[in-house]
Amino acid sequence: MAQNAKIAALTDELIQSILNFSPERNKHAYKHAKEIASRSLRGHQYARTNQFEVKASFSGLDEKFRIRSRDDLADALQLRLQKLESLTSNFKAEFLDLLLKLADRPLENTQVEALDLLRQPSPPPPLTWAEMLQEDPYSDDDIWKDVDYAVESSGDERTQKLRAKAKSSPPTSVDGDDTHDPESCVATANVDLVQELETAQFWNDVADEDSAKVGITELQAVRETLFMLAGLRTSLYQTDQQQYHIRIVSKYVLGHAMQGTVDHLLGRFTSIGKDIYRLRQWTKKGSTLSLIQTFEAAVQKRLFHYDQSLANLQQRYLIPGASTSVSLLELLNEVESLSVPILRLAQVVTDIEPQLLVNPFSHLEALFDQTTLSQMTLEKEVFEYMSEIFFDCLQTYLKPIRKWMEEGELVTDDETFFVFANDSHSEASSLWHDRYVLRHDGQNNLRSPTFLHPAATKIFNTGKSVIFLKELGIYNISPNGPVDEPRLGHETVCGTSSEIPLCAFPELFQAAFSTWIRSKYSVASTVLRRHIFETGGLMRTLTIFETLYLGKNGAVFEGFANVMFERIDTGRRGWNDRYVLTELAHGVFCNVMAVMDTEKIVVRSVKTKSHENSVKELAAVSIDYAIPWSLQNIIQRSSIPIYQQLYTFLLQLYRVKYQLQRVRPRRTHQTKHPINLTYKLQHRLTWFTDMLRSYLTENVIYFTARDMQTAMKKAQDIDEMSQIHTKYVAKLQERAMLSKDLKPIHKAIVEILDLSVLFAETVGASQSDSDTGLPGQSRIGLRRKNHARLSDGDEELSDDDVHDESDEAEATRAATKEKGQRSVKGTLQKIDEGFARLLPFTTAGLRSVGRVGAEPMWEQLAERLEWEGRKDGI
Repeated sequence: MAQNAKIAALTDELIQSILNFSPERNKHAYKHAKEIASRSLRGHQYARTNQFEVKASFSGLDEKFRIRSRDDLADALQLRLQKLESLTSNFKAEFLDLLLKLADRPLENTQVEALDLLRQPSPPPPLTWAEMLQEDPYSDDDIWKDVDYAVESSGDERTQKLRAKAKSSPPTSVDGDDTHDPESCVATANVDLVQELETAQFWNDVADEDSAKVGITELQAVRETLFMLAGLRTSLYQTDQQQYHIRIVSKYVLGHAMQGTVDHLLGRFTSIGKDIYRLRQWTKKGSTLSLIQTFEAAVQKRLFHYDQSLANLQQRYLIPGASTSVSLLELLNEVESLSVPILRLAQVVTDIEPQLLVNPFSHLEALFDQTTLSQMTLEKEVFEYMSEIFFDCLQTYLKPIRKWMEEGELVTDDETFFVFANDSHSEASSLWHDRYVLRHDGQNNLRSPTFLHPAATKIFNTGKSVIFLKELGIYNISPNGPVDEPRLGHETVCGTSSEIPLCAFPELFQAAFSTWIRSKYSVASTVLRRHIFETGGLMRTLTIFETLYLGKNGAVFEGFANVMFERIDTGRRGWNDRYVLTELAHGVFCNVMAVMDTEKIVVRSVKTKSHENSVKELAAVSIDYAIPWSLQNIIQRSSIPIYQQLYTFLLQLYRVKYQLQRVRPRRTHQTKHPINLTYKLQHRLTWFTDMLRSYLTENVIYFTARDMQTAMKKAQDIDEMSQIHTKYVAKLQERAMLSKDLKPIHKAIVEILDLSVLFAETVGASQSDSDTGLPGQSRIGLRRKNHARLSDGDEELSDDDVHDESDEAEATRAATKEKGQRSVKGTLQKIDEGFARLLPFTTAGLRSVGRVGAEPMWEQLAERLEWEGRKDGI
């Protein structure tokens, strides 16, 4: 029962401290708050510390010390743990867990030599009689004589002498042995001073029966006013602690002045005192956040200085050095001039108090704005006052920034810092982009002071660079490196001049803060950049990607493509076998690449729907190249599909060119297709393919890659490199007409390429039929029929049968030839019609998107594609 009563009393005290009103004022709200608090406290269970985890933590520390060659520290730890084994306590695990949580980098900060200071000094050896006799031997023979205790002692003689002197001398006399009379130490009271003190206590005066007023002097009013401004209790002013309001007690009046004038003066004092009193009460609330605690300490320091100034005013009236006039009006002018900075600070606290729980660094933004505003209004005193408070509070916010930029570490459970670990277990290949992210609020704004937004990216990248170097195992940058950290303070930022600086405070701060950032950013970024370019081989990898996917070396790319096309034309079902194609790729690309690079090439293929007479089947083949995880943070996985699209597009163009080059139409009497139409289509399709391939290789790939390489060499960190590569791939996709917005144009181009494939197969098949005299399918059918008849029986064919069969074959050949001529001609006419329909659509689309300012080279491509059509009069 006693425990429940104690908990209930503590709960009441907790509710009153939070709600700031008594139960009598709002019983319903108080009762509701008490039920919520009791339910929460009653339902909470506090788990005991796991002693096995504590033991494992100490074992881990011991192992860490020994790995780092600190056996002396590990032995000292083990010795004390062994001593603790003999001690029994129910809270031993809690004590050890508390010590673990209080530990601050014991490996770097612990010195074993300091343990000697904890050893208690050894006690002195016991004193023996031999030592005593050695220092003071028994040399006096009188010590063995008997003592007469009846003789009066020296004390009795002293008493008698004092009594005699007291009778013969005054009370203030002193005897020869410096003995004082107690009565001489009592001072007589000053009756006049006591009366003055009683007169000064005007609050004890009795009010006039007629007016119920008590008259006071102006000096008393001045003293009461100074006490009120200092936050002390007074009789002339009454303070409401709940409403932060100060009112004048109307009981007291000044007899020599009009009451309205006095009330007006005292009212202006209460207006100042009310704001300062509210500021004092705010500092007493306390906070658990270090940022707000620093702000509270800065405010308390300014209040202390303000109280010192009030004390100097009080001293002038209490102990005047010269003749001083006592005037409330003069005091008001001095107090108003003295209170200008602290009243501005009180207004800042009043404005941001509701926001501090949501935005714990809102005071930094408010102080920054007030400093800027006071500089613009030429308030020198307020400018220096606010600037000094701002930089005092900023030092605490710089601590997690400094830890992040120097060590790549985040403070645990720090919600005020704008960087947090999104996925600490992510792969190293996505370390730069996924492991750490910037913190944003509900409006997608960066959760940091606004004046730090321009430098937030550099701060973020510097910490990630340090972590990146640690993952690479080359982080050897000391936190106290050769570059000294410049201090951010009012003198270093705004100068020591007695005048307000002409340059705006935001610009001064950004310049100083940029220097502060540069002292930490340049070291890590320079080391990482050098590793990426020199050891990681970024530019060499980008060149390999251009060779594999973008056909930088056209001869090698065409050689690999032709090998693949030959396997397709032979009709093998396994033409896209990934193992065979991988070996072929190694053999082809080894001529321009190192062996160690070609071994990283892997050709993959997927099963797709059969696309007869189409270049779409080439999309089933893709190329992968294994790159180290450090470069995967620059060449991201999302860029590989775009490389594959460009590779497929180039492969389709090479496929069409490969087939068109093998078409050799000849004008003979057996030709089944119109030769003029054939030459026309071959010329126009070849022109279209060549112009398109020239556009991709010479315009799109060459110029885009050149711009990317130039920008990449100027990049300062991985974030900038990654952005450059992402923009490079996106621009390639856009210029190559592979983006989503240009999908209709690309689809039309692919259809024209399919028409080219159909043309090559149609003309090639008809030319082959003309050479043999029979269509390919007719010859195969006749051969299979004869073979079947020869194998059916033992009878031999007669001459009549052969003659009849020859006549039948001749008739079949004539009928098939006439049908084939009609079929080939119709196919060529359809190809011509399709090309005539798709080409204007493609060029019109290129012109329309080129006119909106997207890519000027699209209009050039449209001009080149239409040039042949305008010159050809067919």
